[in-house]
Amino acid sequence: MTHPNYSTALYLAAIFAAFFLAQHLDNTDHASEWAQSSDLAAVQQEEAAKASREFAGRQVCGPGAVHEWIDDKTVTCSPKRGKVYTVAEVKP
Repeated sequence: MTHPNYSTALYLAAIFAAFFLAQHLDNTDHASEWAQSSDLAAVQQEEAAKASREFAGRQVCGPGAVHEWIDDKTVTCSPKRGKVYTVAEVKP
């Protein structure tokens, strides 16, 4: 007749308990990192939109002209020589 090995079962239970306890104690909250990454994504999106508008302004007005956006689709061009003019329906 064989006897169950209780000490082995107890050691295995202790190892599993230690593993799950370590997992539970290591469960840190990363909510602040998610907020920071959302802020970073918003800043990157704003910078990309600004770069797109600058590129579109240079394309419409030319490389030597100063451009100023009036609204989302209208830009005023001030060339080095000549008169100031406005271009409507520009897609940045």
